[in-house]
Amino acid sequence: QSLRNVPLKVVAVVYDNIVNPYYSIVNNHLNNELKKSNYRPMVFFESNIDGMLSLEVVREIIAFRMSGVISFLTPTKEVVELLEDHHIPLILLGRTGNALGIDSVSANDYRGGKLAGYKLFDLGGKNFAYLGVTQKLSINRERLAGFKKALKNNGVLVPEANIVLNEKDITTRELIDMLDVKGRNIDSIFCFNDQIAYEVIGYLSEQGIHVPADINIIGFDNLQSDIIYPIKLTTIDADKPRVAHMALELLFNKMKHRDLTEVTGKIIDVALIDGLTTKKRQKTHC
Repeated sequence: QSLRNVPLKVVAVVYDNIVNPYYSIVNNHLNNELKKSNYRPMVFFESNIDGMLSLEVVREIIAFRMSGVISFLTPTKEVVELLEDHHIPLILLGRTGNALGIDSVSANDYRGGKLAGYKLFDLGGKNFAYLGVTQKLSINRERLAGFKKALKNNGVLVPEANIVLNEKDITTRELIDMLDVKGRNIDSIFCFNDQIAYEVIGYLSEQGIHVPADINIIGFDNLQSDIIYPIKLTTIDADKPRVAHMALELLFNKMKHRDLTEVTGKIIDVALIDGLTTKKRQKTHC
């Protein structure tokens, strides 16, 4: 009975997009850090598209006697209270947790959006677009807000028709069709993440639109730092190894001091990585 009540040396890692390599990459960095303390991760998959951590998944985590939780999904107030009742610390990764009173490690998504906006403008872009995920996701709102702010600072407004968000879990192909790149003469696209960016590049190529000859593309996540891709993407990097290290540092601190009530929110700075999916646009002459 005493063994049944002892938490396993396992940390739950929760995310909602099993296709996106970003989560596997960060999970690998988490695993490398956990091994140093003789812990290991266990992945739990959340199927909703709202970016929320549900009670159903948390009950499974509790049943498996996890020592702690690292979640890429925002928990509800009920989830936070349930984990607190079972003395299981929770760290929010990629989102800010101050409003919920939980520790978090997140990238400076707003600054990342601004870097993308300034870059595309400086390259001579005239017609800008954004392809993102649901508006319910705070990091989507931050990246878009930063992107629009950078362009506004240069006297450019992004038309609402050029902002396409995936609110109904449709395919990237459908998103691009909604954007109508050819019809609107779009020459610059900032994508919410690298996964979307690579899919955009592939689909546009099928339509005879070439990157960067015809259009500039910027992503977010710098997946190529861990995976070799056929083309080097211009992207925003948020230092994934550091994110994993800081998240586990916070988690182990809460596991060691379970009565600690201080809330810590860490913001990781971002950097623009130049790739082969952007180039200086030629000036047009009258």
